Amino acid sequence: MTKYDNLDPRRALEQTITADLKSGFEKRGLMVRHNGSLDAPAKGGFSDIDVWNDNFHINVEATKLTKTAADHEYPAIEEHLTKNKTFFGKNTFVLYVSPETPRRIIHLVKVHNRANSQKQDMKILPLSFSNFELIINALASTHKDLHPIEEIIGLFDSYEKFDGDIEILKVIQEKLFPSDNQLKETISKKEDEKHQETVHNLVEGLETLAQDLRKKRIATSTNAIRNVIYLVFMKLFEEKQEHDEGQENRFTKEGFLNFQRANHQEKTKKAIHLLFKQITQNKDLEEAQMFDATDKLANRLNDDFGLKYFIEPFEEYQFYKEKIDGLGAAYEVLGKLSGKDVIVGQFLTPENVVRFMVKLAELDPENVILDPACGTARYLIKSMENMVNKVQDRPDKKTKENKIKKTQLFGDDHDTQVAKLAKMNMYIHGDGKTNILDQDGLMLSQFDDKIDVILTNPPLGDLSYTMEEYDSPKDEYRLKRMVTIPRKNLTVEKLELARKKLADYQVRLGRATELGNQKEIKKFNAKSKEWQDRIGELEYKIRSGDIEYKITGSEMKGGSLFLTASKYYLKSARNPDEKIEWRGGKLLIILDEGILNDTRYKPVRDFLKKYFYIKAIISLTRDTFIPVSKTSTKTSILYAIKKEDAKAVQQEPIFYAHASKVGVDTRRRVIDNDLDNEAGDSILKRFFDFKQRIHASYIGERFSKTEFERSGFIEGKLQRGAL
Repeated sequence: MTKYDNLDPRRALEQTITADLKSGFEKRGLMVRHNGSLDAPAKGGFSDIDVWNDNFHINVEATKLTKTAADHEYPAIEEHLTKNKTFFGKNTFVLYVSPETPRRIIHLVKVHNRANSQKQDMKILPLSFSNFELIINALASTHKDLHPIEEIIGLFDSYEKFDGDIEILKVIQEKLFPSDNQLKETISKKEDEKHQETVHNLVEGLETLAQDLRKKRIATSTNAIRNVIYLVFMKLFEEKQEHDEGQENRFTKEGFLNFQRANHQEKTKKAIHLLFKQITQNKDLEEAQMFDATDKLANRLNDDFGLKYFIEPFEEYQFYKEKIDGLGAAYEVLGKLSGKDVIVGQFLTPENVVRFMVKLAELDPENVILDPACGTARYLIKSMENMVNKVQDRPDKKTKENKIKKTQLFGDDHDTQVAKLAKMNMYIHGDGKTNILDQDGLMLSQFDDKIDVILTNPPLGDLSYTMEEYDSPKDEYRLKRMVTIPRKNLTVEKLELARKKLADYQVRLGRATELGNQKEIKKFNAKSKEWQDRIGELEYKIRSGDIEYKITGSEMKGGSLFLTASKYYLKSARNPDEKIEWRGGKLLIILDEGILNDTRYKPVRDFLKKYFYIKAIISLTRDTFIPVSKTSTKTSILYAIKKEDAKAVQQEPIFYAHASKVGVDTRRRVIDNDLDNEAGDSILKRFFDFKQRIHASYIGERFSKTEFERSGFIEGKLQRGAL
């Protein structure tokens, strides 16, 4: 709530804003004039308030109108700007002050500012009441030498970032208050709150859209959600083209109607199909084989439906600019409508958890990353952003960015449609779409010993590990690699049977000998010799490792299967210059906690300890997945590093932590985040503190427990500030 929210728009709003402008600007040598009276607003044809000096003229336009009601205000804003520029001949600007800036006004302002990009002035800056109050209070409460007028005018230079009130607040903070950490934190929280609210509304909106497609018999069941995904991608594609290439967005109401008229589809109402076809034939998308002949909008989906049920209601969302995972939201709807919430890992990982794990991994720009159960590719997208950000100051920046996107990011999802969704998402978020596969993520032998870092959240809950036939060649290959899958040792069983057979024939031989039955003696001698030879063969097979197995059961927790597979994909020596226990490939994986404590999964834990150094186990609150699932799931993040030598015993201690809050509650409201926060006591900070002490405790190549304890490790806890 600001001081302006409850003011009468005719008698008090402009008058109060004028008084506040005087308190901030007049001491900096500017004049302020309200073009109305004490009890009436400014007259038509004039800006509401003028602020000027010898060099600058600022029109201040104030309103309490919001949403579509504010649309009719805009033409007057441009008219006053042009009029005052002509009349005064100075560098002229506009401050548009309103309760919150409507999306439509943001769009019009952006178009106007871009049209005047070659000019030093003629820019419009929209300010919400709260953003205006922040600036004016700072000007009123500081000395005139602080925040000179040139600094305020400098805000207009960032017009490309005027994408919404929060984005404009970030510009204000960066330009006027760069050292205000509290404001930074406030902005971050506002961004999170807005994001969570938007995602919540978006998921609900897309779910309704899918239902409307079915109710109106345009598409049925699975095809309905496929059409939702296509529509979301079309919107994202057009927003990306608008932002990156400056092209008209053909998926706004205005842009779509222009496209419809230009292609003479007013009567047929099939422009939406034509647009989808043109998008799918984009060169980049064709090269990635993102779409095929089966990718079509439902035949009965026409322009009227597209406009009424998608383009217009979703126009308020700017998926691309606001970094909203629109395809992830569609994926969440897919999960809800397909009734797969119980295996929520197959759908979404909360973004805070993804960001935390990517930071925890300490990615190097040279790393090759794999997510063998990638879903919508959130881990790959965040990894791509993380690595690209780290090469911004390099002279070969562009070359390196392209290399990261085209050769260092790999994802796989066994579901062809989901893999396609991941490609779409990677493309929208900056490419990297080339290496998304739709194979069995447990059997990616092409990656053996080639991956630096695996970041993944495989399906939680039970997952089938069997093929159609137990004795198929693929299943035999799987058995050899997936050593934790329950199995019978058929060779040992056959050996035990052979020994029983031998014993039986030897008993019979003894009886025949007592009776002097030469025929029986000869027969049972031959049988005994046959089974002795068989036993010898089986014992040799066991000694040589040539053992025959048979799968038992059919399901295990998905995390245990992907953990086992990861051992093969990761490099044994990722960085030979690191400390011994940090040299191998890194695995960061979300696991059902049953894998870490259930007696049935002891073979998996034994496998983990044999082939990996365990660096951290971070337990997540049971509520972590509720925002994207109807069920609570107890999970942990495991951070492990592959061993070079499976016989080596881990010397370093393991970091344990519990995150009781992960930044979002069960209703998507923003709360504290134990994983990563600005307060300095986050799990991320404490892990890096722990790791620093570990590295400082080495004497040569050997870890010293004594040195580590001296660094402040007491009774299982790190003392604060004890370094």
